[in-house]
Amino acid sequence: MIGTMTLNPCMDKTITIDGFHYGGLNRTNEVRVDASGKGINVSIALTQLGREVRSFGIEFENGSELFRKQLKEQGISYESILVPGNLRENIKIRNSRDRITTELNQRGDYLSPSHVKEFLEKLYQQIPKLDVLVITGSVPCGVETDVYASVIRYANCHGVKCILDAEGELLLRGIKEKPYLIKPNFFELVTAFHLEKKGMGELLKVCREILQSGVKVICLSMGEKGALILDREEIYFCRPNTLDVKSTQGAGDSLVAGLCSAIEDGKELSQMLRYGVAAAQGSLIKPGTLLCTREDFEHFYPMIQIERIDEKSLEGLLDF
Repeated sequence: MIGTMTLNPCMDKTITIDGFHYGGLNRTNEVRVDASGKGINVSIALTQLGREVRSFGIEFENGSELFRKQLKEQGISYESILVPGNLRENIKIRNSRDRITTELNQRGDYLSPSHVKEFLEKLYQQIPKLDVLVITGSVPCGVETDVYASVIRYANCHGVKCILDAEGELLLRGIKEKPYLIKPNFFELVTAFHLEKKGMGELLKVCREILQSGVKVICLSMGEKGALILDREEIYFCRPNTLDVKSTQGAGDSLVAGLCSAIEDGKELSQMLRYGVAAAQGSLIKPGTLLCTREDFEHFYPMIQIERIDEKSLEGLLDF
């Protein structure tokens, strides 16, 4: 069984405009509102891929009615605790002319230490029933940056494979507890480790250090430059396909859902990347925050080309 956790749920409001006028009047062409949060997105993608998933998270008292309604309509079981505060709303402004999306994300209302403790106690009761746990996304005000590390430590004691997809201190502290897999994107890894030289050589050096510390697998998403996956012995690279990209929102979360599916199916490293990229591409062709479906996955899966590559060749191909 796969589980996800979402400490900072939200509603994503995607506004599509035809050209953006900074400081001027902009008229909207389309507005859609979707229940979201990175863990929620992974759960939705997994459900649409035909996987069973349990979602654990926080539910804020104010503004959660539509959030709950949408999750129920999508068949998502959200096991949460109810806390005071307002559900955050993230604004995504998509310019249809240049297909660039600008994000305005709220931080999230304060979550008290007592409510964090209550949530973790509930989660810890269920962790032994899981095979894989996805730990992802931001955290609200009041939550310490070692919270993901604590969850990973507990899950490791029960033989649960953790997938960590976070940034900053949440990522750095989480890595110290040796999750099974981490999935940073290029920017997150460069920023977390304060890399001045942003080439693949420097990135690969950091990845090797992370793997030596006890993390088993790293999947690095690089947007239009593709994606790679590596462990201590092998590196596999997937070149990007030419797609009619409708939105990049949720593509990384769909990639995580694909990785979970591959782990559940017992696939080896190269197939993990193939699963992940197929799911991600299934989301890239969707507008707004819509995510990959099983039909999308099956369409793209045969097209995905994975190649084994060595570090020297990778540096030459992908220096930034």
